[in-house]
Amino acid sequence: MKMRYLMLAIILFTGFSFAQQYPLVTLQDINFIHDSLNPSVWPDSPLTGDTVRVQGQVLVSPLVNAQTDRRIILSAGTRWACYIQAHDVAEWSGLMILQNDTTTQGTLFDLADTTGTYEFTGVVTPYGQATELVLITAPQPIEISFIEQHAKRSDPIPLTIDSCYLPDGSFNYNLRKYLGMYVIFTSDEQHPLITSDLVTGTGSSAGGFNINDLNGHKIQMYPQSNYFKTAPARTIRPYYIPPPAGSQLTYVRGLLQAYQNVWEIVPMYPEDLGNILVSPPSIANVRRSSSVVSPNDDVTVTATIKGLQGATVTGAKLFKRVNGLNLDSLDMVKGTGADSLVYTVVIPKVVSDSAFVDFYVKATDNNGLSSTSPQNLTTSRYSYFVLNRALKIQDVRYSPFGSAYSGYNGYRVTINGVVTADTSDIPGNHGNNPPRVYIQNGQGTWSAILLGTTGANGSQVTNLKRGDNVTVEGVIALGSLGVRIDSLAPIIVNSQNNTLPTPEVLLTETIGTSILGTVAAEQWSGCLVTYKNVTIDVANADGTNNYGESYVNDGVLPHTRVIWSDGNTRFNAGANAVKVNAGDTFASITGILGFTHAYYKLTPRKDDDISGYVPTSIEEEAIGSPADYSLKQNFPNPFNPTTNIVYSIPKSGIVTIKIYNILGQEVRVLANRMMNPGTYNVSFDASSLNSGVYFYSLTVDNFTQVKKMMLLK
Repeated sequence: MKMRYLMLAIILFTGFSFAQQYPLVTLQDINFIHDSLNPSVWPDSPLTGDTVRVQGQVLVSPLVNAQTDRRIILSAGTRWACYIQAHDVAEWSGLMILQNDTTTQGTLFDLADTTGTYEFTGVVTPYGQATELVLITAPQPIEISFIEQHAKRSDPIPLTIDSCYLPDGSFNYNLRKYLGMYVIFTSDEQHPLITSDLVTGTGSSAGGFNINDLNGHKIQMYPQSNYFKTAPARTIRPYYIPPPAGSQLTYVRGLLQAYQNVWEIVPMYPEDLGNILVSPPSIANVRRSSSVVSPNDDVTVTATIKGLQGATVTGAKLFKRVNGLNLDSLDMVKGTGADSLVYTVVIPKVVSDSAFVDFYVKATDNNGLSSTSPQNLTTSRYSYFVLNRALKIQDVRYSPFGSAYSGYNGYRVTINGVVTADTSDIPGNHGNNPPRVYIQNGQGTWSAILLGTTGANGSQVTNLKRGDNVTVEGVIALGSLGVRIDSLAPIIVNSQNNTLPTPEVLLTETIGTSILGTVAAEQWSGCLVTYKNVTIDVANADGTNNYGESYVNDGVLPHTRVIWSDGNTRFNAGANAVKVNAGDTFASITGILGFTHAYYKLTPRKDDDISGYVPTSIEEEAIGSPADYSLKQNFPNPFNPTTNIVYSIPKSGIVTIKIYNILGQEVRVLANRMMNPGTYNVSFDASSLNSGVYFYSLTVDNFTQVKKMMLLK
């Protein structure tokens, strides 16, 4: 081991001189947010966009083993990632390190080993509520530098779940000083660690769960480490079984993260999740006897139920409702012999056509502990329709509880629809955003679904054309792209060149930034949708990480996402693509409302999905580089409804110009992009805003200036 570090130190020294052109900063320089910057609004790092050198101790390696097992530990797409912090565990010292291009091994980042301190060179980049350092790989990779080897990781910082909340019960933004650092939550009488809401399925968050203290506080265990993922295609520990809901953990330790103002714990290695003290019964494999249920059909439901931690199951019940009315219970009968873990019950026939039956299973053990399946009864139930007709897309997509799972998830069904987008419409842009084909049955909610491409007949999907009327048989599944029908039988094309459903006109606030399963958004997922009279308020929705997505709104917040890079329009990524800017307007944008990477997004298919594009005017007024940063008073002022804002920047940087109302609420983003040195004029159209006082700010590098203006109508 010592020889390995000696060799690494010798190799790393060769890249030392090239990195010296960039300033050496501390982790605190990158992370620290002064109280005067209003930390409750979570401002970006003061060094955002800067290329710097920084040193820190590695908390988790990018790879399982650089020599023998090159599987990625922390999930970050196809990128390599690790976290570092100061060895002395100083506050504000956590940071994620990323290498985007893993084909470039000249950084030697893949050799970084847990507990060693290294020097990294990269660009400070905000991402959500995290701050990342993206390593330099081009035009010449800059190698990491080995500084010192430590015996072990520094001890984790002890926290309690209630410390993640302010006294009023809201998100405690003051814990940002520990963001990205190694922390531990330990169970005791005042602070138990009780699990709930286990995420199942094949998505990237499968294996995650909530941890509760029984006092109304919780944090999320996010399985960013592939040691804790449970989806077969994602895990590096296929034998791992997460704790069932209701389990009490001895401890959990890992990286402290924040996502949408919720604190998360990310255990890195298997030993970061403590033993289970007690656990309720495990319920698995809940299945009904038939995917399609007709009037007068009895339905047999089976479940595998077993006691844990030495406990025995004392009883199991099925609770059901018809059309959301009275909740009835039915006793489940335990099998014998080889079926001793299998419990069975018969749901009596329902005679009324189109009845909606939902149910769940509850089991209790001899310790008085109980569990349910599904675990979160607020957002999920098993269900089915009673029908005297063939299934429709609307039936298999219906998910009224808020999880996106339908009652037909995991069942083989046959449905019919018209292709509304083919692979020429949505060619995708990489493996995680593949080409996609959608079908829709008429109009209205729950009427569309994505066609999957796994299995022997997957290639038939890519041959379909917009307007094809098709009959497909397959298994309903929920994944990272939303609900799909997959593992298809041979596709039947009934007719071609059919008229497509009329797009549904929605307000941008209807979709907003909803999480997966939110009924208001999910019911339109896969459908043709139109937004009218929209403005680009954030040109690049992901900050300095450009994934070809923008935030738009139709005059009412919250805004929502449009993804250009998946479709086949002139706004798609590429050398000749039209680049949108904050303030650009569209008479309408039509496309497929899909779900990728944690957001619902509208994907315009081709150029005829876009009408009335009017780019905003950002014009360079002077040649040469100004001497200083400046933000001039808008003119005219007062104004109605348009005014001009002139600003100067002496060097290249990411320029952000935002408009705020008198309450300090952000109402518009006029610019958010890399710009060259110069003096610029941006036009601000306030037609959709009310009269009153507004503020506009210029932020670039470490410079920020704010001025006031008056809108009079």
